[in-house]
Amino acid sequence: MLAFIDPIEKIIRKRRSIRKYKSEVPSQGWIEAIISCAAMAPSPSNSQPVRFYRILSDEVRDKLHEVMTERRRELLEILDQKGGAKKTRNLINAYFRYSEFMFDAPVILAVGTVMGHETFSGKLREAGILPPETIRGETDLDISIGLALQSLMLKSEAIGLGTCILTGPLAFLPEVEKVLGIEGVRVKCFITVGFPDESPDPVERKRLSEIYIEIA
Repeated sequence: MLAFIDPIEKIIRKRRSIRKYKSEVPSQGWIEAIISCAAMAPSPSNSQPVRFYRILSDEVRDKLHEVMTERRRELLEILDQKGGAKKTRNLINAYFRYSEFMFDAPVILAVGTVMGHETFSGKLREAGILPPETIRGETDLDISIGLALQSLMLKSEAIGLGTCILTGPLAFLPEVEKVLGIEGVRVKCFITVGFPDESPDPVERKRLSEIYIEIA
């Protein structure tokens, strides 16, 4: 281990997922600053496939919540018809509750990747060299979005903003792009942004020996 913690590592170690925010809305300049940092993240062949959509309309927020609520009801009905376990019912309700806080966040961003984006493996599939079921291209896009979000979160932490990534809501929003009026982009997650109104304790992390393996 390094004998000292540099400024970047301090930011990384200090960052927490924030689910409770103050009512104050970050300025447009601050939002543009964190997204500008996200845009600096690397991507395959500098393709920059990640897109950010800020949800400003209360009407759209309400519609998202309405669709999520209806979808939860449908999922629970399907579960009952199949004689599903109580554990699954509790899981559906828990993930719905964990997702609802985003509607109280000062800023909600829907984050996605451009559909039809050409990747190296995709071109090899089209050439008949790789089998059609190869999914490497989507993996490239997922890595790109992860890198962009990491840059956004660390910049947010550095300037005093909190963030939280949510993928759970998408289980209740099968046509999220339609609700948001987005075309040509597949939404992969939401991220909330705002001034933190909580200070979560650090969560336990796996030891280095559990995640770092050397192949001799």
